[in-house]
Formats: sequence, C-alpha cells, structure tokens
Amino acid sequence: MKTGIVRRIDELGRVVIPKEIRRTMRLKEGEEIEVFVSGEDELVLKKYSQVKNMSDFCKEYANLLYRHTGYNCAVCDTSVFITSATDREYFRDRKISHRLEKTLEERKSGYFRSSDAEAFLPDHGVKEVAVAPIVLRGDVIGGILMASKTTMSMPDSIVRHLEIAADFLSVQAE
Repeated sequence: MKTGIVRRIDELGRVVIPKEIRRTMRLKEGEEIEVFVSGEDELVLKKYSQVKNMSDFCKEYANLLYRHTGYNCAVCDTSVFITSATDREYFRDRKISHRLEKTLEERKSGYFRSSDAEAFLPDHGVKEVAVAPIVLRGDVIGGILMASKTTMSMPDSIVRHLEIAADFLSVQAE
C-alpha cells in the first residue's frame, strides 16, 4: 500500500483533500463523495456518481437511442463515460474530454461539427456530436451524447431527443 499525503482531522471531524488530488479526480466544490469503511483500519473516500448508480438504466436508454437513430450514444457523469451503445465499446470508463466537461458545466445542449466535434471525443474520428446535460436540482450530474463519424448532418430532432433523454434520466436519479 502506498503512503499518501497525511492530513489531520480538525475538531469538527473534517479532513482537507489536497488540491492535487481534487484536480486529478476532477472533484469540484459541492460534489458528493461516498465515505465507507473497508477492513478494520481503512476509511475510503470515493467519488459519488448518481449517473453511475443507474448505469443499467442508462445502458438501456442508450441502446434504444442507438437502435432508433443509428448514431453512437454514450452517457457520462461529470468525469467519465458510464455506458454507451455504439458500433464498438470505445467509451466505457474513459475520462470525458475537457471540451465536454466545459459544455456540460455551461448547462447547454448543442450540436457540433468538424473540429468542434473532434474536441468532444478525441481520437475517435467523429464528425458530428450532439450533447445534452443531465441536471438534477440545479446541479449537472452528467450528460448524454450522440456521435457520428460521417457528416450526414444529424437532424435537429437529435438534440431534442437528447434533451428529453437527459430530463428523463434526471428524474430517474431522484
């Protein structure tokens, strides 16, 4: 076992998570973490993801969208892809790009082409991407996206489908 950074517990039972660790794990102020005991002398802090807790449900929804539209579909939380329905398993457990993270933080749905699309999914060869954030009680908990490797121009309805999916998933997360 590696020795990490040592911190003291204050009089209220608080421990400061070092900035380097927060940055590496993409932990932001206000995010939830899960605290549990493992063994007799281990206290574990784990990033909590409401989207990950409903991954089976997200997988089914992504499969439906993929089957009905033909576009690759993926669901992510605020740091990693949770599930996907694609022509190959590219997304699972991969970190989301900074471009996708920024778009989700802006709470905006959108459609992106060419180099903008490539910034969402680097090294995947996508030409078009549509994105919608999943928002629960005012906080972004993840996102859903569809991607295409061709420039066949996704219909405007794709963004609307994703917005409906995002709203539906946020209700399921409550």
